[in-house]
Amino acid sequence: MSLLSTDAFVVEQPWSAMSLLLRSKYRVEAYDGYDAPLGFADETRRAFGVGFLRRMSLSRWTPFHLRVVAPNGEPLLVITKSAGFFRRPTKVAAPNGQPIGSIVPQRSRYALLDANGTQLCLLGDVAQFQTGQIKKRNGNRVRRDVIQIRPGTTGSIRLLAVAAAVAFDIVRGIGTNHLSSDAGSFLPIE
Repeated sequence: MSLLSTDAFVVEQPWSAMSLLLRSKYRVEAYDGYDAPLGFADETRRAFGVGFLRRMSLSRWTPFHLRVVAPNGEPLLVITKSAGFFRRPTKVAAPNGQPIGSIVPQRSRYALLDANGTQLCLLGDVAQFQTGQIKKRNGNRVRRDVIQIRPGTTGSIRLLAVAAAVAFDIVRGIGTNHLSSDAGSFLPIE
């Protein structure tokens, strides 16, 4: 089972006071329903001064360049979002740089577009998200998002849905700034 082929998985990220206040680098880990690692997404490079801007609660306006990697180190996807004060699309590419498509925010929903800019569907048509569960992993608090992709979803739509899941805070314009998010930083630990 791999991150790109499974229909149900969880995405976790650190959720401590320090990570909420000072974290300037994006990193999440994905697990299957049995807590076996499926991969992770983290930043590969950052422009000068981005860390400072993110610590000043300006994360949503900074650029992001993520790589999605399998547990064995195999690159799976590249996710990028450019800087700017307007809603920018999140672009998804194969590890070799070939464009797969983009995720474009619309009013309270997200459109999945192919590499030519043609809308394929809405993210909500192919995936369900339960966000903001606060759990413990290895003694540390993590925010756990549960993702269910509609069985039978294939091709670029599946890849875009997986990219949206592992980069959900970037897609929705929060980035690393969780103090202004609606993700429920004070929810009880289950």
